[in-house]
Amino acid sequence: MARGLFDVVVNPEHGEDTMTVVANCINGYEHELHTLRDGTMVVLKKEGSPDKQIRIVRGLDDECLFHYIEMGPATAQAVDLRGGARCLLEYNELEHTVTLTKITVNKERVVVLTEKGRAEPRVRIGYSLLNKLGMAGARRSGTVRARHGNASVKLRLSVPPNELSEQFVLSAGAAAKLRLGNGQPCLLAYDQGARTLLFSPLSDVPESVDPATGSAPNTSAQYMRSSYRSRSAQRADTKTTAASRSGKSQTRKTAPSGLFVSKQTKAPKPGRSSKTGESAVWISPTLHRGRR
Repeated sequence: MARGLFDVVVNPEHGEDTMTVVANCINGYEHELHTLRDGTMVVLKKEGSPDKQIRIVRGLDDECLFHYIEMGPATAQAVDLRGGARCLLEYNELEHTVTLTKITVNKERVVVLTEKGRAEPRVRIGYSLLNKLGMAGARRSGTVRARHGNASVKLRLSVPPNELSEQFVLSAGAAAKLRLGNGQPCLLAYDQGARTLLFSPLSDVPESVDPATGSAPNTSAQYMRSSYRSRSAQRADTKTTAASRSGKSQTRKTAPSGLFVSKQTKAPKPGRSSKTGESAVWISPTLHRGRR
């Protein structure tokens, strides 16, 4: 079973007998769908509905934010997906079937930084982190609700232009209301349905964090080597390695991606094909299934 995480694009002009798969986007997680080749005929499965046969089109997009699949309105309706949703695509090569599972909550490990002197409720989320959390809708609205325990606050959202940035910075006023400290490690979740950020404690993120930069010693945080590591993290590593080999030092403008990923773990074991229409929670790099 090959798997990958994708955003959904519904295009009225897209053919209903095809589905385009674009898996070369900078902020997308590494996927396993190399055997799902261009022109492959597959059966799109959904429990309780007739199976739909479609042809896979492998597309390329040099400016995409996150891996995505594109389909026509009737196809999207058949698998109960809307534009802007996020889903897990599972391809059974032996049976030539594709199953799509809606991902309702995305979670990432972060270190919270705070801005002194800013009383207004505001949050600055790095471009790469924003896309991994599936927050495109929040970016369009410019605001997002945040909750930590019983504390809740509405935040004005800003996004720095650096496409590799994974920082998470709260204004001092917002951090105080949410009872979050500078340099505090958290598991940050974004619920697409409620459009809300949720904070929970995280014990395995390094505590020895430089509050000024959000960086941590290399011995405390390792880069994740799982199959679901983001392409932006890989690109940053490539630049660092190239600079090291040339004998030149290179200072990154963003916090190391290792802050926002787990220590090295085993890739998730293939499981039984999920049922289209179910919901799931995505915690990089492990998928936690459940119904909502």
